[in-house]
Amino acid sequence: MKALTYLSILLLSVCFTVSCKTRNVPMPPPEAAEVPPAEYAQPGDDIPMPPDQGGRFGYTGQDRQAPGDAPNGGPGQREVREMAPSSSGGNDVAEAPAPPKKEEKPTPPPSSGPPPSSSMPFANPVPGDPLVVTLPGSNASLGKISVEKLDSSGNPTGEPLARGTQVQIPDPNNPGKKIYFKVP
Repeated sequence: MKALTYLSILLLSVCFTVSCKTRNVPMPPPEAAEVPPAEYAQPGDDIPMPPDQGGRFGYTGQDRQAPGDAPNGGPGQREVREMAPSSSGGNDVAEAPAPPKKEEKPTPPPSSGPPPSSSMPFANPVPGDPLVVTLPGSNASLGKISVEKLDSSGNPTGEPLARGTQVQIPDPNNPGKKIYFKVP
């Protein structure tokens, strides 16, 4: 009895799976509508053309005249090389000669790295604690800064950095900037 029940459940699930897959057959795309050919007015057609144009956009079907056949190359065309400068002061705009260009010295981009070691200031030592220093000048408000050595996993070792070691820390007052100093 159990075998028959399992068999009937299996048979129903197979039939249901097959029937679900066959219901989602995509429909064929609709046939494209026929597009009539374009018809433009041509000389001799029964479609009226606008007067004085000769055809669509002024096209008459004749070849263009050579530049020497008509004055200035035809109506609406001018040969710039043959035009004489006007001295009447009408619509012509006189151009002053361009001033000589001064050679500009390129400014070097701001350095993104540390300043040279000679211009890097020494930090101020804190009496009685060799593991911290304070910074001189405008960065003095930052307080005590640790100069303790770290091991390879980033844990403090309890030893101060060697004298003259160059240190850079992020500037909390100017995001993206760094503060550079040397250990005293």
